[in-house]
Amino acid sequence: MRIFLTAIALAGGIALAGCVNVNDTPVNTRPTPVTAQDRGVIQSAIIDGLKDPGAAQLRNLVAYDLSDGQGRAICGELNGKNSFGAYVGYRPFFLRVKNGAVVSNYSGGSDPNDLDTFMAQKGCREAATGQMMVAGAKGAT
Repeated sequence: MRIFLTAIALAGGIALAGCVNVNDTPVNTRPTPVTAQDRGVIQSAIIDGLKDPGAAQLRNLVAYDLSDGQGRAICGELNGKNSFGAYVGYRPFFLRVKNGAVVSNYSGGSDPNDLDTFMAQKGCREAATGQMMVAGAKGAT
């Protein structure tokens, strides 16, 4: 019985370890103007994957410089067309860019309760309130 209980405790510990949030390092955020480079990142990371990239509409764009060399966070809302040519409505997105590479990309989906929508809203809220956390120490991705 003791071996069985030890195995259950070990399995539970391993399962919980998989649920640990890897974003463990706080970073300061400072709102900054959205740059042409930011718009290029939005274009390549999100807009180019739409059914009709030329019809994309953006609003409520804001960017944040992150402390400790952790790059930039870019937030906003995107409206695009579906296969029928109709706009689907504005949906939130969140991008974190470090050293020119996108390290986090969340674009809200058709369900306002889906994980990507939640993560986009969470990332933007944390950047706006200065509560953002990233993985690892200085120089981490």
